[in-house]
Amino acid sequence: MSIRAWAALCAAIIVIFSADPVLAQGKKAGGNPSAKSHKGVFYANDFSYLNDPSYHGNSLGDALKLMPVAGGDWGTLDIGGQLRLRYHGEKGMGRENAATTPRFQDTNNDFLLTRLRLYANWKINDRVRVFAEGIYADATDDGGDYFVRGIDENRGDFLNLFVDLKLTDNLTARLGRQELLYGTERVVSPLDWANTRRTFDGVKLLYKEGDLAVDTFFTYFVPVDAGNFDESGDNQAFYGSYATYTGYENFNVDAYYLGYDNQNPGSDFSLHTLGMRLNGSMGDWLWDMEGGPQFGRQSGLGLDHSAGFATAGIGRRVQSLPGSTTIWFYYDYASGNTPNGDFNNFNQLFPLAHKYLGFIDAVQRTNIQSPNILLTMKPGPKWNLLLWYWHFMSDTAAPVPSIGNTPAQTASRNFGDELDIILKRTISPRSNVLIGWSHLWQGNKIIGTNDADFVYGQYTLNF
Repeated sequence: MSIRAWAALCAAIIVIFSADPVLAQGKKAGGNPSAKSHKGVFYANDFSYLNDPSYHGNSLGDALKLMPVAGGDWGTLDIGGQLRLRYHGEKGMGRENAATTPRFQDTNNDFLLTRLRLYANWKINDRVRVFAEGIYADATDDGGDYFVRGIDENRGDFLNLFVDLKLTDNLTARLGRQELLYGTERVVSPLDWANTRRTFDGVKLLYKEGDLAVDTFFTYFVPVDAGNFDESGDNQAFYGSYATYTGYENFNVDAYYLGYDNQNPGSDFSLHTLGMRLNGSMGDWLWDMEGGPQFGRQSGLGLDHSAGFATAGIGRRVQSLPGSTTIWFYYDYASGNTPNGDFNNFNQLFPLAHKYLGFIDAVQRTNIQSPNILLTMKPGPKWNLLLWYWHFMSDTAAPVPSIGNTPAQTASRNFGDELDIILKRTISPRSNVLIGWSHLWQGNKIIGTNDADFVYGQYTLNF
């Protein structure tokens, strides 16, 4: 099917579902609860509002939630999912005709990404739950020149397939395939921007008591194999413990240890990352800090590993401007390598790097320093606007790795500047459309003939 045909289909779907009904009496002062039911990982979805006698709404998919199994003797079942369609227009971002086509050259690609996720959540009783979620992701290119990324296609697979066993009132064991999401996703994320998402096989213990939550896990990363069933193997172990405390009045604390052992030939390493995040608010002022050291062994290089990262941000709600305007000032740092010593490149682990270091994905959280400014506002009741500007500098004279197709670079520290703009329109409580534009002006460090330009449009429907 051509991109034009897909665009027509998308328009028809938007028209159909834009009428997704929610009765006015189902809304509360805090907004429609069905709009917040679907979370970053679908196994955390919350449909408890359906048990509230004061709720009389009727959002798409509500009829398939909290369904009694065997009259309730075998618990309840939720069925739902997500449809997402996204068009990309990329210039100077590589991937034309071959995977190795470099960035910042005269390349031009237009393609459409489609993704369908379906899940079933069977809560058998207060002690046992079974959760399954599948995905079908594909890419369509009219011209045939776009060489798909590894994160674009997965033609039928499981993102989640696990059993929860509640061992005590405060402790639950999770066994099987599972997505991981922690904090603001700077180091651990299911990578929702990707068409395929990211998942792991393993075991997790979830402890929750009052304001303290601690997850301890041992898993193996599951690489995507587009045409076959994804398997984790035993060559990329990812494990650790992540604690969150929300008992303070004005701020929250996250503390974590993450281990990552990679035994793939040519990239053999064993890394350990300690981190802490503090975030909170005081009146109209907001703040967010995260960072920590990383150490271990780069066995494939015969070197010890010594690195670190840090992010500091201060924000303010600007009451004098309309539309709930908020401005943030951030500084991001991740160590780069210095020759003739330990290996110093920070390994970003499994993050949502796309969210924090430019939507063109020209840099990773490695060998980077970046002052950046973020503005968000609501131009109207159903509109959200985001503007984000970055100045990118390398931490050392070594190259700054991109997320795929790292361009040739000089010893200069000036990598470039990027501006990202996103406008999002809510159609119904569970559907939205967004359009975005990004541009990166290359600095002296980049050896290239063209700046990078990225335009995209996305439709998302949860049900």
